[in-house]
Amino acid sequence: MNNPLFRIIRGVFIIAFLTMVWLVIFSAIDTSGSEIDYEPFQGASIVFAVLSYIIIVFLFQYHKVVNLKESIKSSYSAIEIKEQYVEKLIIQLRELTDKIVDHELKMSVRKNVSELLEEKKSVNNLTNDENKANHSESKRKSYGESGNFSKHEYSTKLEETKNKIIEEIERDTNITADQSIKDLIAEIKESEVLVANQKLYYNEMVSQYNKTIYSLPLALLRTTLGHSEINYL
Repeated sequence: MNNPLFRIIRGVFIIAFLTMVWLVIFSAIDTSGSEIDYEPFQGASIVFAVLSYIIIVFLFQYHKVVNLKESIKSSYSAIEIKEQYVEKLIIQLRELTDKIVDHELKMSVRKNVSELLEEKKSVNNLTNDENKANHSESKRKSYGESGNFSKHEYSTKLEETKNKIIEEIERDTNITADQSIKDLIAEIKESEVLVANQKLYYNEMVSQYNKTIYSLPLALLRTTLGHSEINYL
């Protein structure tokens, strides 16, 4: 549960339980023979219980962040694969419409696809330059952290180009009557839905990750452990 009051109450109960555990531990290792005062110092059980709780919370947070980071990395790779497939379908659509549409529409589709491919080429060149200049950080920059803004722009460009081309083609009822074009457009739309769903999942994982790295006690060692905020898509 994310209710702050619930978390506070849960924390108090855990600390109380850990206090009892430390009391048992201190009584077991006590050699003074005292039946009452067997703590190394007054309030030691509470102090050790609080420290134990902080360590436990830190370990849970660290484990969560590591798992989230892996999920984000996998999700980003899945998005790239799906977008590459959409790009491939758009190129197929261009080749198919070349044989059917009038000259004006043909040139418009060609222009949009050419601009998209140029954008991709620029992104790839920029990414390669960044990886050469920041070889030690190349893995960190490969999935949603600083350095991938151009990839975000390309993703947006891909969606805009896809929408523009399909909108232009669907205006011509003679073209959309062609079954092969209808099937290809339907496949592109279905693939875009998969991309959109994957982005929703990615952003949800990023949201959880960003919140966790700023939560205490992990936030105190966030920079030392190399956990920086990740961008949304």
